[in-house]
Amino acid sequence: MKKLFTTIMCIVLVINLSAQKQDTTEIKTINKKNVVTVIEESDKVHVIVGNDRGIEVITDDWGDTTKIRLGRRTFKVIEGSNGTYVEMDKDVKKKHWGGSFNPHWAGLEVGMNMFENSNYGIYDGTEYEEFGEVFDLRSGKSLTWNINFLEFAIKNKRKTFGLVTGMGISFNDYAFELPVTIEKQDGYGMIIPVNISVEYSSVRKSKLHVNYITVPLFFEVKTPLRVGNSHLCFAAGAIGSLYLSSHTKFKYYNKTKFKKKSNYNINQWKYDLTGRISFGDFTVFANYSMTSIFKDGQGPEIHPLMIGISFPNI
Repeated sequence: MKKLFTTIMCIVLVINLSAQKQDTTEIKTINKKNVVTVIEESDKVHVIVGNDRGIEVITDDWGDTTKIRLGRRTFKVIEGSNGTYVEMDKDVKKKHWGGSFNPHWAGLEVGMNMFENSNYGIYDGTEYEEFGEVFDLRSGKSLTWNINFLEFAIKNKRKTFGLVTGMGISFNDYAFELPVTIEKQDGYGMIIPVNISVEYSSVRKSKLHVNYITVPLFFEVKTPLRVGNSHLCFAAGAIGSLYLSSHTKFKYYNKTKFKKKSNYNINQWKYDLTGRISFGDFTVFANYSMTSIFKDGQGPEIHPLMIGISFPNI
C-alpha cells in the first residue's frame, strides 16, 4: 500500500506540474516506449503510466472528482457537499477463448479392437460355413498401439479451431477367440480359417498382426470450457492408412509357438472415421474403419472398431 500511495502521489504531482502545459506531454524510455503520458483537455487532465493495463489518473478542471484506475479497478475520489468519499468500480472482464491452439494428434495412443458389421457370406456353401463368425476377437487382448510423430494445424486467427493433419505408425493386434489362425487357400486364394487345436496342448493365443502408416485429417474445436489452463476440445474427421506388413502368430500352453509373415490379402488402403474428445493432454477417441481388413472377394468383410485413449504432447 505504501508503494501504491507513493506512485499515486507522484502521478498527482505530474498533473499539478502539467497544469500550465498544453495538449500532450510524453516521457519515453530509450527504446521509445511511453512511461508517462500527460494529456490536458479543456475540462480535465489525465495521466497514463505504462500501457492500457497500467495506472491512469483523471481529474476534472474544478478538482471535484479524481479517478484513479489500477488495471480493471477504478477508484473515484469525489468531493461533495457532505464531504469527500471514495467509490470503487471494477470492469467486467471480457470472456474470450484466448491462448494458443494445440492440436491433439502427436503422441502415444492405445486402443481396444472389435470387429463390427462382419459378413462371412464368402464362406456360404463351403466347408468353412460351419465355423460361423470364426474371427470374433478377444477384445481385451486385441490392442492397437499408435505412435503419432508428426502434426500440423491450420488455425483461425483467434486460435479456437483448426484443421489438423500429421503422420503416425499403427501396430494392430487382432486376437482370435476361437483356436484358429488364417491362411490363403491353396497358398494364393482367399483367406480361410484353419483349426490349430491339438490333442497334447490347448491354444494359449492366436492373433493377426497388421502395421500401417497413418495420416489424419480432422477438424478440431477448442471450447470455452476449461479447468485451469486446460480446454475441452472436440474433433472429428478421417484417418487414412497405408498397409506396411502383417503376420500371424499362435502359441500353445506348452510354449510351442509359430509365426508366419504374409500379406494375407490385407487391403492396401484403409479409411477410418474418427471422433475425439480431449481435455488437456488426455484424449478419448473412437475409430471406425469404412473399409474391410481384407480385399473384396479375397476374405470375409470385416470392419474394425477401435476405442482408446491418447496421451498427446508427451
